[in-house]
Formats: sequence, C-alpha cells, structure tokens
Amino acid sequence: YDMQREICEKIIVWCQREKRTFLRQRVEAKLAAILFHQNEFGEALHLIDRLLQELKKIDDKQLLVETHLMESKIHFGLRNVPKAKAALTASRTAANAIYVAPNLQASIDTMSGTIHTEESDYNTAHSYFLEAFEQLDQLNEQSQAVKCLKYMMLCRILDSLTKTLKLSAKGAIGVDKTGSSSLDVSNLVTSRQAVKYAGRDLEAMTAIAKAASERSLNDYEKVLADYAAELQQDLLIKHHLHILQEQLLESNLIRIMEPYSCVELQHISSLMDLPLAVVEKKLSQMILDGKFQGILDQGKGQLIIYEEGEKDKAMEKGLQVLENLDLVVTTLFNTAKQLRTPML
Repeated sequence: YDMQREICEKIIVWCQREKRTFLRQRVEAKLAAILFHQNEFGEALHLIDRLLQELKKIDDKQLLVETHLMESKIHFGLRNVPKAKAALTASRTAANAIYVAPNLQASIDTMSGTIHTEESDYNTAHSYFLEAFEQLDQLNEQSQAVKCLKYMMLCRILDSLTKTLKLSAKGAIGVDKTGSSSLDVSNLVTSRQAVKYAGRDLEAMTAIAKAASERSLNDYEKVLADYAAELQQDLLIKHHLHILQEQLLESNLIRIMEPYSCVELQHISSLMDLPLAVVEKKLSQMILDGKFQGILDQGKGQLIIYEEGEKDKAMEKGLQVLENLDLVVTTLFNTAKQLRTPML
C-alpha cells in the first residue's frame, strides 16, 4: 500500500497543476481507500470530508456512492457505529438514483450486514451477507466471497450461542447449566458454495464454533492462536470474538460460583486453569457491572457472594411519593413566584 499511496499523491499533485478536477477526485477517493487499509483513519476521514463537499456540488452520483461507502467503513473502523450507519444510508440513497455494478452492490450489502451485526440483529445481517456472497460468487471474486462466508458463519455462531447459552451483553446470567445445548454450523459449511471455498478460513470459524459451544476457554484461546491470521486481521470478526471470549469467561465463572456463598479465589483459578490475577480482575469487573452481588476479600483471598434479596416494594413506593411531592412543591413555588412578580 505504501507504493500505491505514493503514486496517488503524485498523481493528485499533477492533477491540481493541470486542473484535472474529475481525475483528481477519483484518485483522492482511491487514496482514501488506501489510507483506510493502512489504518490511517483520521487522515482518510479528513480527505473524505473535503471530497464529499466537492462531489455534492457537482452531484456525481457514482462517486458519491463509493465515497459515502468508504466514509461508512472509516467510521466503523473508529467504532462510531451511528455515523457509519448514517454514511451507509447516504450511500444507499445515492445508489437508488443510478445503476450500481454488482461488485459495488455487494460491498454495500456487506457493510449493511456489518452494521446489523454490531446492533446484534444477526438474522438480518446474515441475509445481507448471503446477498453479497451470491453476487460475489457469480463474479468469481473468491477472496471477497470467502470473507462474506466467514461473516455468515459468525452471525450463525453468535445467534446460536445467544439462544442456546443465553449469553447477552449483561453477561451469562441465567445460562443453561446442563451443557446439553450444542452449536451446529454443518449445514452452512457443507453447502455447495461452501465446499467450493473450503480452506483454513472456514476451518477457523468451525473450530471457533466448536470451542464456543463446549464453553472451553482453553480450546477457544488455542483456536485464536492457531488461526491468528484468519481471525485477528478482520475488524468485525476480531471485535465480536473478543466479546464472545469475555462472555464465555463470565459464563464459566458464574457456573463455578453458583453453589457457594464463600469460595477461595485460588480454587476458582485452578478450576478455570487461569492465572489468579486474571480471575480477580474479571470478578471485580463483574461486581462493579452489577452482574452479581458480592465482595472480594483480598486479605483472605476469598470471594464472598451475597444472595440477591427481594426488592422492598414499600421503599420503592415511598421514594415515588417523595418524588411526586417534590414535583408538587416545585410547581406551587413557581406559580407563587409568577403571581408575586406583577405585584412587585
């Protein structure tokens, strides 16, 4: 990418000197894409913002679609999902007015699926990725098609785990402790298109699914290490696999703690086969996040767990009455103040 960036910058300088506006805009859009791939998000966003102002004046729909799409990708790289969604909507709006090539339409569908995955709408995301995959499969774009297939498997894994293991953003409260539920992505992997694209990428996602369904953190971390190139280089997959790892850790911790009112941290560490410092840090985070009631007694090296008591309804009603009284008194005070003002 360094050589491409250098060439683009030289062409832009030449275009500015020769006043080739349309060529310069096209090359600047290409340069923004190169900066995005180099993780230079700030510089790429600055270039995109300036380019969009020019494109809106001349109403170049084709380049607007591509530039808004790149803007959406950059915002997603910065973890700004609302702005990424807004930029994607702008890209779709511009695309409705012109003919969009299948390759570009596949990119828009892929980005739509990415946004829906971030919003935990895995079924809708899977539909978008499937649309993109079918278009790329017809175009024989193998590298992009494999990426969409991995995203489809990721959505299937996350959706299945959310349902079978009852994992959520709040942690693994109420997790299924029978261990009978299993995750199956065999239907996806053995389909006609998946057989065509079989390789390490699909093996990595299948291994992740197996480790996650067994709730084995050691196997999960081993898969992440063995398939680092396939799993850690993509922003979407890396982010969601990290979240999944944290949720699996919480799930296992809660399952171990549940029978106890007081348990030694060393015992939890030995059962989890994790360093004591990691267990302590995670438990303190869970307590602060309100995922269970308890305290860490570091002097004795123990975790003391409190039972969640029933809510005091009389206290809740009393607080509500006080809030209503405060509102009434404030309203009366404001009314009296307004009545006294003309008299003064």
